[in-house]
Amino acid sequence: MEYIKHEMAIRHANSSNCIAYEYPMQNSEINIGVVEITHRYPDQGYAINHKCSEIGYILKGSGKLVTEISEVSLSCGDVVYIPHGERYYWEGNMTVVVSSTPAWHPEQHQVNLCADEVISSS
Repeated sequence: MEYIKHEMAIRHANSSNCIAYEYPMQNSEINIGVVEITHRYPDQGYAINHKCSEIGYILKGSGKLVTEISEVSLSCGDVVYIPHGERYYWEGNMTVVVSSTPAWHPEQHQVNLCADEVISSS
């Protein structure tokens, strides 16, 4: 068992519109974070996770998740799945609990990609 107190969460200012609280675990199979989005993340273009897939639970607020092929409106209680390799951005005013598998690491995440930009996998 692993137990992480809220006080141990690491705060990341991904942008002025996106603050994430990462709960550091020793487990490399899965991890969790809480993300506060106040407008759009990333600020422009798309983000992509090369190695981890994510499940997001909308804890409060509302907004949307946009990929290259679809857009969904989200509100409190909704769940969304983002497979690794899919380009996306979040927009709205919401708090999202995000679980990633395998565990998320900054080096496998890219932001501000244009829709037609070629992606190199790390």
